[in-house]
Amino acid sequence: AKWGHKAVAITDHGNVQSFPHGYKAAKKAGIQLIYGMEANIVEDRVPIVYNEVEMDLSEATYVVFDVETTGLSAIYNALIQVAASKMYKGNVIAEFDEFINPGHPLSAFTTELTGITGDHVKNAKPLEQVLQEFQEFCKDTVLVAHNATFDVGFMNANYERHDLPKISQPVIDTLEFARNLYPEYKRHGLGPLTKRFGVALEHHHMANYDAEATGRLLFIFIKEVAEKHGVTDLARLNIDLISPDSYKKARIKHATIYVKNQVGLKNIFKLVSLSNTKYFEGVPRIPRTVLDAHREGLILGSACSEGEVFDVVVSQGVDAAVEVAKYYDFIEVMPPAIYAPLIAKEQVKDMEELQTIIKSLIEVGDRLGKPVLATGNVHYIEPEEEIYREIIVRSLGQGAMINRTIGHGEHAQPAPLPKAHFRTTN
Repeated sequence: AKWGHKAVAITDHGNVQSFPHGYKAAKKAGIQLIYGMEANIVEDRVPIVYNEVEMDLSEATYVVFDVETTGLSAIYNALIQVAASKMYKGNVIAEFDEFINPGHPLSAFTTELTGITGDHVKNAKPLEQVLQEFQEFCKDTVLVAHNATFDVGFMNANYERHDLPKISQPVIDTLEFARNLYPEYKRHGLGPLTKRFGVALEHHHMANYDAEATGRLLFIFIKEVAEKHGVTDLARLNIDLISPDSYKKARIKHATIYVKNQVGLKNIFKLVSLSNTKYFEGVPRIPRTVLDAHREGLILGSACSEGEVFDVVVSQGVDAAVEVAKYYDFIEVMPPAIYAPLIAKEQVKDMEELQTIIKSLIEVGDRLGKPVLATGNVHYIEPEEEIYREIIVRSLGQGAMINRTIGHGEHAQPAPLPKAHFRTTN
């Protein structure tokens, strides 16, 4: 209030417990309180199959593929390996394995994670040639990948840059296949699944080994889904297998919710109640259809780097982000220091790339005619108070998403937290 602010917004994570305290403080200071929440949005149903068609699962020819990259962004990072096993009735009938020179030295992190060194890529074929050969290899097949949205997204971005057609044939995501076929399992990553089913995986994160292991799992799943669920057709997987509880395993996307009026206040209370009871799974979750049903009187923002607009800007570019951002009422940009931990995690190259991403977020808002808000992602007031948040966050343990580690083995350590103190625009 002493700085001339007319209002203050409260957006705690998944709860509204501070509303009474905020009301009293705002009333005392003579400023308006904007009620809100930072919500965890999830998709109700994540597809197992994309571009589905009617096809006998046991008779299809599959290309099970995996890519290795220099990072998570198809816009800012490069492909360094594409590998695949072409399989029919559980047998490998052809293989594809090509390294790609990204045009710059590989980071120590990339080499440590993938096992790929400069020697692997220095004499590799040009990217465009690899893409053309891979498209020919995949003709008239069903594509398969573990966490397929990543692999398909990377391939499509590179196809588009080289004026090649995007993937249009059916794609099976074995991650979602496993999540719905074995919902009782806690972990559905490639490593845990191969151990559980006794499938060999000699060098995890090298694409050729990952692809063959994924293929072995695929045929286990096809046999199991036929025996347990009577599903033998590709087109029936999304219809008959996706569980009503699939939201429990869906990736969380942050969104900012502001209350506009009394109807909105009632709706945010309903959302926080539902997310902390009926839809609670590790954290309070709000399925998108539930948010849609209670959106009256609420204003929805794109949130932080954990929001889907930011994610799509980084991973797929501005055009794709514009489509995603149509769902929101305003776009948020934050101080570079808030995003800086992404550099330590090697999800963003450097501060220059980060500034480009922020400009891209602004472009998304401008192209849609939506307000772009500079928000602080404030978690405490003074810079020296960050130690208290650090203690609280680290006490959650490594199972908490915010405590994801960087590095591997003995070099692993918690990723740094952002400097999330209160800032002004002065």
